[in-house]
Amino acid sequence: MEGATIPELLGLYDRSSGVTTDSRQCGPGKLYFALKGERFDGNQYAQEALQKGCIAAIVDDPEIQGEGLVHVDDSLTALQAVAHAHRLRFSCPVFGLTGSNGKTTTKELLKAVLAKRYAVHATRGNLNNHIGVPLTLLSIPVDAEFAIVEMGANHQGEIAALSEMAAPTHGMITNVGLAHLEGFGGVEGVKKGKQELYRHLAASGGKAFVHAADKDLLALSELDGLGRILYGSEAHPPHAWRTDNRVDASLCWTREPGRTPGPWHADSGSLEILLHGEHQLDNIKAAIAVGVHFEVTPADINAALRAFQPVDQRGETVETDRNVVIVDCYNANPSSVESTLRSFAAGSHDHPPLAILGDMKELGVHAAQGHQMVRDVAKSCGLECWVVGTDFAEHAPGDRTFGDIASLRAALTTHPLSQRTVLLKGSRSMQMESLVEVL
Repeated sequence: MEGATIPELLGLYDRSSGVTTDSRQCGPGKLYFALKGERFDGNQYAQEALQKGCIAAIVDDPEIQGEGLVHVDDSLTALQAVAHAHRLRFSCPVFGLTGSNGKTTTKELLKAVLAKRYAVHATRGNLNNHIGVPLTLLSIPVDAEFAIVEMGANHQGEIAALSEMAAPTHGMITNVGLAHLEGFGGVEGVKKGKQELYRHLAASGGKAFVHAADKDLLALSELDGLGRILYGSEAHPPHAWRTDNRVDASLCWTREPGRTPGPWHADSGSLEILLHGEHQLDNIKAAIAVGVHFEVTPADINAALRAFQPVDQRGETVETDRNVVIVDCYNANPSSVESTLRSFAAGSHDHPPLAILGDMKELGVHAAQGHQMVRDVAKSCGLECWVVGTDFAEHAPGDRTFGDIASLRAALTTHPLSQRTVLLKGSRSMQMESLVEVL
């Protein structure tokens, strides 16, 4: 790196009121990092950042000169290096979280439970990539009592790099599924990519929370030097279960082997939680296990679970004038759509259910297989299923098939649905949530 050194940049960070890479968020006291992408060059906004009151602008274009500009060889590398240097000043547990599905919901559950005992700082939204992780680290104060860093990836080597930057002391892989198959090169590539978190923890003497009922995670976590904390089964409590077979039934859990709640649970009975579906039960188990390990009381864990609200666009229920809409369209891959469809079919609904599915992206050569698989699941569950997008239209037409969102919106406007429970699920780029206003 040329120009400013890491200690010098860290000193600027300490003087600032926070870091931004978005010129629109610049203001008095901020420190601006000018990043470049395929379609933008943040160096072009450096002077604007200074005019808005930033204490400095970190740039990597040698042609830009002026007071307040700090030159480095590469702004992104500088951002990541400063974030790592800041991370090394933490004395609190740093929890790294990754997985194919459920990362954000699990992160929010962990935050809710741990906040009953600690001052918790966690990834905001989905800032979980090579830019989001350093921004997350730089948003955490040195005196934090607990830090949760969500890490996402779409190719091998990415989790390793993010783990090196965040240096987690503890970690969890929620699951390994059929996500980002194009970048990872298939299912085995996904497993190797996610295992990079375990490998980092093993090399650094860290500990991993491992779902005892997940054979893939058990196998991936068998590494020398990795401290494993098994949870989630009757043999490895905390164990959680629904009070009956319905996916929206109340929940019980115990810290003792077996399925009988202990005296600590007697004052609460079963828990009503606003997270429905078999896949959500695993996310809940994870939060309970981490809470118990870090000595959050059972009463506080229960209180956090009762109060938990679904994360925006990740299973939230919206009641319109005519229908009930389950908005689960922040992202989608074959594994997450399959589990969502099965839970949707098994749930109790006041109105006839309808699944509207949008294309799943980043599947590469697996696109045909993935889209056909979820259509087969919908059929096996007896669900009426509409599909939208070119991949579904080509590989797995639904009961009704639409080439794009515009044509589906037009159909719903011309012939409105009424008295239905509608599931919306699709990749982020499909913008399935835009259908709520016509439902």
